[in-house]
Amino acid sequence: MKRSDVLIVNPNPLLNLVHAGAFTPGAINRVPALAMLAEGKGVNVARFLARHGYSVVLTGFAGGHSGAWLRELVKAEGIRDACLETKAPLRVGFMASSRADEHPTTVLPTGFPVTQDECQALWARVADLASSVRLVIMSGSVPHPLADDLYADLLRQCRPCSVPCWLDAHGPAVDRALKGESPPTLAKPNRDELDHSDSWHRVRELHITDGAAPVEVTISGEGRWQVHPPAIRQVNPIGSGDCYLGGLAHGWLSGLSVAERLRYASAAGAANALQHDVAMIGPEQVAPLLSAVDVRCL
Repeated sequence: MKRSDVLIVNPNPLLNLVHAGAFTPGAINRVPALAMLAEGKGVNVARFLARHGYSVVLTGFAGGHSGAWLRELVKAEGIRDACLETKAPLRVGFMASSRADEHPTTVLPTGFPVTQDECQALWARVADLASSVRLVIMSGSVPHPLADDLYADLLRQCRPCSVPCWLDAHGPAVDRALKGESPPTLAKPNRDELDHSDSWHRVRELHITDGAAPVEVTISGEGRWQVHPPAIRQVNPIGSGDCYLGGLAHGWLSGLSVAERLRYASAAGAANALQHDVAMIGPEQVAPLLSAVDVRCL
């Protein structure tokens, strides 16, 4: 089997129809073109890591014509496609901003139906791929309540491979994963998500984010840190948490110390927020911000 550095599991990706220029709400706006982008939390992490030179394989649900389009876009970015067909088509969202200096408006469907057979097919796909990677990252929501056990089951499937499994998601699927027999190695909840489970203590490495506020980090047996991000003027914060996670993965895969890993992750999140495009950043965008990150050991 072809080996990769990272397996990204994104059960609920999307195609995002994006208008990057100004427009007038409540009127007909004739524009030269609209862009169709492959997105979703896991797709964003995969894009970030591919732009950092890693071999990345992406799996998740991607059905219908919209799913086929997403898979073509992903492959064009140098990401290995291992997504699964579903009977229901992939969700499609829309993003636009009426002025260059304001945060974009985003409209996202919550998901699409999946079947138990499709969930079982994803379990088998992840179990097959996990044995040939250094790191597994499970990212994003699940597309339907029927899949609420998905992350708990996938974590259990990966256990025999002895590969670290990170989780960055929200909703009931996260609480079930935390309470399952194989909790994730690392998790990255925000302040709101933190209140939706009482089992975060089962995660060895916990990163609690709060927008542009400092990130609180606890690693069992190693200590606690507070990470103060660079002071910037945000252009588009969407995907910054995904780039933070991608920065952590880059640091871990590169063998950086904890402090330097946290520094890179914070700078990566800030670099993403400085541009309209989501997660389309490489080391050249991250490097100028590294010195502005303050990592404090508590």
